[in-house]
Amino acid sequence: MKTQEKYKVISVTVPSPMERALSEHCRRELRKKSTVVQEALRLYFKVYGKPSPASLIMPSDGEEQASTDYGALAEEWAGSNDKAYDVLAK
Repeated sequence: MKTQEKYKVISVTVPSPMERALSEHCRRELRKKSTVVQEALRLYFKVYGKPSPASLIMPSDGEEQASTDYGALAEEWAGSNDKAYDVLAK
């Protein structure tokens, strides 16, 4: 199977502090940004399940905040590999 068939290139927009934290984390851990984002998406789908077509419609800010259970991610976020995210809370 060709690489381009196995993987798709996407573009993601994030806040500048998040990108700086991601870049620093990847530099320290010698990891690619793509790998970190893939892991984040795997965790997201593990917690929330894979999306159905109807759920792909973007919620409003209020709807998203009301339905997001960040407690489900507490164990994963407490890991030593996730210290880069701590700077985002400041």
